[in-house]
Amino acid sequence: MTAKMLRQYGTLLLLFCLCAALQASDGGTKRSRGTTPGDDGLTGTGWTGYLKITEPLTADELAAKDLGGVTCLDLSGISLPEGATAFRHTPVEPNLLIYVRSEDANRVPEAWRFAVARAENGEARLLHSFELTDGAPLFIPFPFAVSTGQLRYTRRLIADGNWQTLCLPFDADAVEGQGLFEAGKALGMDGESLAFGETQTISGGAAHILRTVGTAATDGRLTVTFSSKACTVSPTLGYLYQGIWGTNYRQMSVSDAGESIYLLTADGSTFAHAAASSTLAPFRCYLSLFEPVGPQLVIRFERNTAAALPPAILNKGNHGAAQPIYDLAGRRHTGTARRGEILIMKNMKLVNK
Repeated sequence: MTAKMLRQYGTLLLLFCLCAALQASDGGTKRSRGTTPGDDGLTGTGWTGYLKITEPLTADELAAKDLGGVTCLDLSGISLPEGATAFRHTPVEPNLLIYVRSEDANRVPEAWRFAVARAENGEARLLHSFELTDGAPLFIPFPFAVSTGQLRYTRRLIADGNWQTLCLPFDADAVEGQGLFEAGKALGMDGESLAFGETQTISGGAAHILRTVGTAATDGRLTVTFSSKACTVSPTLGYLYQGIWGTNYRQMSVSDAGESIYLLTADGSTFAHAAASSTLAPFRCYLSLFEPVGPQLVIRFERNTAAALPPAILNKGNHGAAQPIYDLAGRRHTGTARRGEILIMKNMKLVNK
């Protein structure tokens, strides 16, 4: 073999080794056969816990999947294998959501209680009744329809009369604990106070506060159960509600004290600037500002308020004056915003939910 041929062979061998090393590393992670990070800009089994299966699997291969840390399994891109059964690796996440193709709805195993049938056009529906587990992560990448009472959530409120936060991805009524608690829906910010309007129902995707009233339960807790109205369940993508409210459905940790994150204090009376390493459980809310406005913000609970949100958020810098709102084309917006409409106020994007 000539020296030239040896050099060429050495170059090819080096390229082969580099390619093999890159393929093995896969960005520092290894994936099982037929899995891939999700589409629509989702990032796979990162903080979202979203996992999409992209290659056909047998029923046995599917049942053998280790779903540790997975909160959403997307099977809508493959045909569900005949004889699919419960997953053998346990436990799985309590709020594990499974998407299947709409044509596979009749083949979903009974053990998959939180399953959604999704069509190619994006229309989707929940197949069975399901109760969400408080404090467990939930990730909903795509909206789906539920019927009255089909989806439920229960909270064991601390019965001390102090405020606690709540967010749900669906519109709901209380079916247990009525008359023993009161609730407020976030309206906006006025100076160093946060306005909440009294409400009898829970709006999906909105920030709420709850507190017990009357006689406390014997064990210091009050069980409150919320049941879905016939509605569309919102994705839980961590969007900001009305520009300042964050709805949280994961185990959230504040990484930097410099972040303008405010959490409800232990006494339930104020929202305080969060310290680094502060945590927040799923189905709770937080305040996210572009810059801190002070160490604490006081809750102002307003009874008999209109159900609609105010036309603008009030803020300290303008001494309680409502700010003008514009659409994405820069035109001054007047009247009531449509559901889902994106508007601009003082360089902030607001989404009317």
